[in-house]
Amino acid sequence: MTEQGASYTLADRPHLTPYAKAAAYMGLALVTPASGWVCYKAGQFIDREMHTEYAALVGLMIGCAVGLYETYREGLRIEGLSSLVPKPPKPGAPKDEPSKPE
Repeated sequence: MTEQGASYTLADRPHLTPYAKAAAYMGLALVTPASGWVCYKAGQFIDREMHTEYAALVGLMIGCAVGLYETYREGLRIEGLSSLVPKPPKPGAPKDEPSKPE
């Protein structure tokens, strides 16, 4: 059971069956094409409104890159390897001081 406000992730269940992992991966099949399509359509809108010729292509490339990154992150989360990805320090946390030679 998770605390109120905490999110539940697949990494909280370390013993997923192969079928559960397959189901989670099947959801990733459309992430890259969907994000590419959405950003392509945004680029087409920008092309139409600002009379440019390249925003749709740039939007498609950005959308595909973002989709691939999200697929990678979700793959790590599904496999429970997300702890291997370094996490950014919390705001206000003390920074590591370099050691001073004596």
